[in-house]
Amino acid sequence: MDNEKIKYWEGIVNSGEIYNCLDEELLAYQRELVNKLRHYNLTEETDSGLVEREKILKEICGTYGENLCILPPIYANWGLKHVHFGKNVFINFNATIVDDANVFIDDHVMIGTSVNIATAIHPVSPTLRKYQLQYNKPVHIKKNVWIGSGATILPGVTVGENSIIGAMSVVTKDIPDNVIAFGNPARVIRKITEDDYLYFDEKKIPKEILEKFN
Repeated sequence: MDNEKIKYWEGIVNSGEIYNCLDEELLAYQRELVNKLRHYNLTEETDSGLVEREKILKEICGTYGENLCILPPIYANWGLKHVHFGKNVFINFNATIVDDANVFIDDHVMIGTSVNIATAIHPVSPTLRKYQLQYNKPVHIKKNVWIGSGATILPGVTVGENSIIGAMSVVTKDIPDNVIAFGNPARVIRKITEDDYLYFDEKKIPKEILEKFN
């Protein structure tokens, strides 16, 4: 696809307007992007494989953040072209990102295994839906968020800074900063406070670790 056509489709899918997601030209371009991501998923778990992964990510991501680590396989409709990563992001195995619209993943985000992030929406109307019309809403995962294994983030959602999304949760609406949320649909359970300087069985964090990392 030439640059003018790419620019045209980029404008359409990120506009929030409805469009035909089965357009042959569009699908052909998406296949090109997905095949590049497939190459990433086939890299070996070796020193040379890690070098190759970084090279591929710098080429395919919408924005590549320093120290980005994605454990393959990862799947994305647009091959991560619409995903914008901050620094020090970690994504565990089997993530799926439906990146038809932009997905912003800020610094220090941790994403567990088999997490789903979606931006695509189809009409409720059966008449419209049978033609697979589609529109998209962006997703924003803010700084220092931890998303537990198997969670799903739905289109248009923003997850606030420092917050935690519990495993297997389905996030249907915005989550504020500094909270723990889980469930289906996910709801805020409580705020994160200074009392959370604990770990397994409410053990206190050793003083030397706090001094080093706090």
